[in-house]
Amino acid sequence: MTAVTELFVDEATAFDDAIRPLMKPLLAYFARRITPTEDAADCLSETLVVLWRRREVLPASEEDVRRWAYGIAKGVLANMRRGRMRHQALAGRLRDEVSASVIAPVDTDVAEALNQLGAKDRELVALIVWDGFGVAEAGAILGLMPDASRSRYSRARARLRMTLGDKK
Repeated sequence: MTAVTELFVDEATAFDDAIRPLMKPLLAYFARRITPTEDAADCLSETLVVLWRRREVLPASEEDVRRWAYGIAKGVLANMRRGRMRHQALAGRLRDEVSASVIAPVDTDVAEALNQLGAKDRELVALIVWDGFGVAEAGAILGLMPDASRSRYSRARARLRMTLGDKK
Protein backbone atom coordinates (compact mmCIF):
# COMPACT_ATOMS: atom_id res chain seq x y z
CA MET A 1 0.00 0.00 0.00
CA THR A 2 1.26 3.48 -0.79
CA ALA A 3 1.44 6.23 1.80
CA VAL A 4 -1.47 8.07 0.12
CA THR A 5 -3.61 4.93 0.08
CA GLU A 6 -2.83 4.25 3.74
CA LEU A 7 -3.76 7.82 4.62
CA PHE A 8 -7.07 7.50 2.80
CA VAL A 9 -7.85 4.15 4.43
CA ASP A 10 -7.05 5.59 7.86
CA GLU A 11 -9.20 8.64 7.14
CA ALA A 12 -12.10 6.51 5.90
CA THR A 13 -11.84 4.21 8.91
CA ALA A 14 -11.80 7.15 11.33
CA PHE A 15 -14.81 8.67 9.57
CA ASP A 16 -16.70 5.37 9.61
CA ASP A 17 -15.93 4.80 13.28
CA ALA A 18 -17.17 8.29 14.16
CA ILE A 19 -20.29 8.41 11.98
CA ARG A 20 -21.64 4.84 11.90
CA PRO A 21 -23.05 4.99 15.48
CA LEU A 22 -24.95 8.16 14.51
CA MET A 23 -26.69 6.75 11.44
CA LYS A 24 -29.65 5.18 13.23
CA PRO A 25 -30.27 8.22 15.47
CA LEU A 26 -29.98 10.55 12.47
CA LEU A 27 -32.46 8.43 10.51
CA ALA A 28 -34.86 8.67 13.45
CA TYR A 29 -34.26 12.45 13.59
CA PHE A 30 -35.40 12.77 9.97
CA ALA A 31 -38.24 10.25 10.28
CA ARG A 32 -39.78 12.29 13.10
CA ARG A 33 -39.65 15.47 11.05
CA ILE A 34 -40.48 14.44 7.49
CA THR A 35 -43.68 13.33 5.83
CA PRO A 36 -43.64 10.89 4.14
CA THR A 37 -41.17 9.19 6.45
CA GLU A 38 -39.70 7.25 3.53
CA ASP A 39 -37.92 10.49 2.57
CA ALA A 40 -35.89 10.23 5.79
CA ALA A 41 -33.50 7.79 4.09
CA ASP A 42 -32.85 10.32 1.32
CA CYS A 43 -32.10 12.99 3.89
CA LEU A 44 -29.76 10.65 5.75
CA SER A 45 -27.95 9.86 2.51
CA GLU A 46 -27.53 13.54 1.73
CA THR A 47 -26.29 14.16 5.27
CA LEU A 48 -23.71 11.38 4.96
CA VAL A 49 -22.47 12.85 1.69
CA VAL A 50 -22.06 16.29 3.26
CA LEU A 51 -20.33 14.80 6.31
CA TRP A 52 -17.95 12.88 4.06
CA ARG A 53 -17.15 15.97 1.99
CA ARG A 54 -16.36 17.87 5.18
CA ARG A 55 -14.50 15.00 6.88
CA GLU A 56 -11.32 17.04 7.12
CA VAL A 57 -12.98 19.09 9.89
CA LEU A 58 -14.25 16.02 11.76
CA PRO A 59 -14.24 17.00 15.45
CA ALA A 60 -12.09 15.03 17.84
CA SER A 61 -14.54 14.20 20.62
CA GLU A 62 -17.51 11.89 20.24
CA GLU A 63 -19.95 14.50 21.58
CA ASP A 64 -18.59 17.18 19.23
CA VAL A 65 -18.97 14.76 16.29
CA ARG A 66 -22.59 14.16 17.34
CA ARG A 67 -23.36 17.91 17.53
CA TRP A 68 -21.56 18.51 14.24
CA ALA A 69 -23.49 15.74 12.47
CA TYR A 70 -26.83 16.99 13.81
CA GLY A 71 -25.96 20.51 12.67
CA ILE A 72 -25.35 19.19 9.16
CA ALA A 73 -28.60 17.18 9.37
CA LYS A 74 -30.49 20.33 10.36
CA GLY A 75 -29.16 22.08 7.25
CA VAL A 76 -30.10 19.15 5.02
CA LEU A 77 -33.60 19.16 6.50
CA ALA A 78 -33.95 22.91 5.89
CA ASN A 79 -32.79 22.50 2.27
CA MET A 80 -35.26 19.68 1.72
CA ARG A 81 -38.11 21.77 3.14
CA ARG A 82 -37.17 24.79 1.01
CA GLY A 83 -37.05 22.54 -2.04
CA ARG A 84 -40.50 21.20 -1.28
CA MET A 85 -41.88 24.72 -0.84
CA ARG A 86 -40.38 25.77 -4.19
CA HIS A 87 -41.82 22.64 -5.80
CA GLN A 88 -45.29 23.30 -4.35
CA ALA A 89 -45.17 26.96 -5.40
CA LEU A 90 -44.19 26.00 -8.95
CA ALA A 91 -46.86 23.31 -9.09
CA GLY A 92 -49.44 25.86 -7.89
CA ARG A 93 -48.41 28.36 -10.58
CA LEU A 94 -48.59 25.64 -13.22
CA ARG A 95 -52.04 24.54 -12.01
CA ASP A 96 -53.23 28.16 -12.19
CA GLU A 97 -51.81 28.54 -15.68
CA VAL A 98 -53.39 25.32 -16.91
CA SER A 99 -56.77 26.16 -15.41
CA ALA A 100 -56.65 29.64 -16.97
CA SER A 101 -55.69 28.37 -20.43
CA VAL A 102 -58.33 27.17 -22.79
CA ILE A 103 -57.90 23.48 -23.46
CA ALA A 104 -60.78 22.01 -25.36
CA PRO A 105 -62.26 19.02 -23.57
CA VAL A 106 -62.13 15.70 -25.37
CA ASP A 107 -65.48 14.49 -26.68
CA THR A 108 -66.65 11.47 -24.65
CA ASP A 109 -67.15 9.30 -27.74
CA VAL A 110 -63.67 10.18 -29.00
CA ALA A 111 -62.16 9.42 -25.58
CA GLU A 112 -63.90 6.03 -25.49
CA ALA A 113 -62.74 5.24 -29.03
CA LEU A 114 -59.16 6.22 -28.18
CA ASN A 115 -59.25 4.03 -25.08
CA GLN A 116 -60.04 1.03 -27.28
CA LEU A 117 -56.68 1.46 -29.02
CA GLY A 118 -53.48 0.03 -27.62
CA ALA A 119 -51.39 2.40 -25.52
CA LYS A 120 -48.77 3.00 -28.22
CA ASP A 121 -51.38 3.60 -30.94
CA ARG A 122 -53.35 5.91 -28.66
CA GLU A 123 -50.22 7.96 -27.91
CA LEU A 124 -49.26 8.01 -31.60
CA VAL A 125 -52.68 9.43 -32.56
CA ALA A 126 -52.54 11.97 -29.70
CA LEU A 127 -49.07 13.19 -30.66
CA ILE A 128 -50.17 13.67 -34.25
CA VAL A 129 -53.67 15.10 -33.79
CA TRP A 130 -53.40 17.02 -30.50
CA ASP A 131 -49.73 17.91 -30.32
CA GLY A 132 -49.11 18.67 -33.99
CA PHE A 133 -46.27 16.25 -34.73
CA GLY A 134 -45.87 14.62 -38.11
CA VAL A 135 -46.39 10.88 -38.35
CA ALA A 136 -42.65 10.12 -38.55
CA GLU A 137 -41.85 12.57 -35.72
CA ALA A 138 -44.49 11.10 -33.44
CA GLY A 139 -43.24 7.62 -34.26
CA ALA A 140 -39.67 8.63 -33.45
CA ILE A 141 -40.81 9.91 -30.03
CA LEU A 142 -42.33 6.47 -29.43
CA GLY A 143 -39.29 4.62 -30.77
CA LEU A 144 -40.91 3.58 -34.07
CA MET A 145 -39.41 3.61 -37.55
CA PRO A 146 -41.20 5.93 -40.04
CA ASP A 147 -42.79 3.07 -42.02
CA ALA A 148 -44.06 1.44 -38.84
CA SER A 149 -45.45 4.80 -37.68
CA ARG A 150 -47.36 5.29 -40.91
CA SER A 151 -48.77 1.74 -40.79
CA ARG A 152 -49.80 2.01 -37.14
CA TYR A 153 -51.35 5.44 -37.66
CA SER A 154 -53.30 4.26 -40.69
CA ARG A 155 -54.64 1.21 -38.81
CA ALA A 156 -55.45 3.32 -35.73
CA ARG A 157 -57.38 5.84 -37.83
CA ALA A 158 -59.33 3.04 -39.50
CA ARG A 159 -60.24 1.56 -36.08
CA LEU A 160 -61.26 5.01 -34.82
CA ARG A 161 -63.43 5.63 -37.89
CA MET A 162 -65.08 2.25 -37.44
CA THR A 163 -65.65 2.77 -33.71
CA LEU A 164 -66.91 6.33 -34.08
CA GLY A 165 -69.02 5.41 -37.11
CA ASP A 166 -70.79 2.72 -35.04
CA LYS A 167 -71.75 5.29 -32.40
CA LYS A 168 -73.20 7.87 -34.73
